[in-house]
Amino acid sequence: MAKLDIRKKLSERKGKIPPAFPYACLKAFGAVPNCKRMKLEIVDNVGVKTIPDNFLVLSNHTSRCDWQYIGLAFSGHRLNYMASYIEFNRSHMHFVFDLLKVIPKRNFINDIHPILEVMQIIRQGGNVILFPEGKSSISGSNQPIMPGTAQMVRQLKVPVYSTTIRGGYMSNTQWDIYDRPGKVVIEVNRLFTVEETQTLPLDEIERRINTAIYNDDFEWNRTARVKYEGNDRIANRLEEHLYLCPKCGRELTMHGEGNVFKCTACGNGATIDEYYDLHPLNEDCLIPKTLRVWYELQRRKCYRDIKNDPDFRIEEKVTLGALPNDHYVDKTVTSEPVGEGIITLDRNEFTYKGTKNGEPFELHQKTVNMLSVVLETDSSYFGAFFDNREYYEFHPEHKLVPKWLLSVEECHRLAGGKWQNNLPEQQWIYEDDKPDDREKYYL
Repeated sequence: MAKLDIRKKLSERKGKIPPAFPYACLKAFGAVPNCKRMKLEIVDNVGVKTIPDNFLVLSNHTSRCDWQYIGLAFSGHRLNYMASYIEFNRSHMHFVFDLLKVIPKRNFINDIHPILEVMQIIRQGGNVILFPEGKSSISGSNQPIMPGTAQMVRQLKVPVYSTTIRGGYMSNTQWDIYDRPGKVVIEVNRLFTVEETQTLPLDEIERRINTAIYNDDFEWNRTARVKYEGNDRIANRLEEHLYLCPKCGRELTMHGEGNVFKCTACGNGATIDEYYDLHPLNEDCLIPKTLRVWYELQRRKCYRDIKNDPDFRIEEKVTLGALPNDHYVDKTVTSEPVGEGIITLDRNEFTYKGTKNGEPFELHQKTVNMLSVVLETDSSYFGAFFDNREYYEFHPEHKLVPKWLLSVEECHRLAGGKWQNNLPEQQWIYEDDKPDDREKYYL
């Protein structure tokens, strides 16, 4: 029996339409029951069942359950999904992904193979769904779409539809991914005709995609007023996501338990209700208007710290993880530990120095080429693909993963990288030297 070679296996994959029977079984026994429990509502503005096959779908990415919502919204059609390359290395995922012809993608680096698979599927008359932000939502809202998305839309020469998912993040938050049933709404719209994909300027295609899929779950629920279950633990582990106290400015002093999120240093805090509304513990507390605003205030501070300090530098002791090539990793993890060392980030470079398999080992990546990092399950660790196309994971000593993610992204942007934040809704983050407006950003 030939020795397993996962990298070779994935590099030799061809894009194919998923077989009908397994696709229908997964929908019937996986997607349908969970979508019913999550109270999925489909708003079909295009008459999905009348659409002929051979199209592209672009969607915002709210949680690990989005494939289910989109699959039901496009009932009657088979879709090819794209997923992180890492998932194909996990013992409980690779068989299903192989069976359903899911397309592997290395996150945040140039990777031509998934593009070739997409083109092969389209040429066969198939349909592809892509999440152009490149990862699921961290804040409950969007990030700008990945560079090159508009060019791909033009190359495929097929009609393009959009789905906008609302309530998905609230049903499965980033910081603690247990299910919180309440309601999920998915809206299907026509985005581009074939002619528009060929005639519209690329920057206009990009703008329309960003606009079509934009959503902020917290703003949406101000009007929708959906109650989400499990409020007795909504703040648990929230400090791994929101690490900064907005009142005293200390890091790693926030602590969540039950529905209370509080700074252990100054007492600043709030309760979180079943709508995700924040309620200050007392009149002296300084609390952002929503959890999304809280997260983006952290980004604003990271941006200013990097921009205003030519010697900006952060470092952290980590355990290094890697993907084996001759066997699959256990379903409970996304890598296996292979070493220990120190990661550092400055304006110009991300570096790991330490060990791998008992030998000295280093990794270096220029920030201009490092768009972001990968959060696979929650906010407790992160990973990245490097220029050699290998994936490494970093498990930090302190729970500051979101700060590393934000700092990597803003170092990339300040270095002139391709993935700039052009979302109109988030330009306030980059308003230089303008003091925070308490009335605008805080309760």
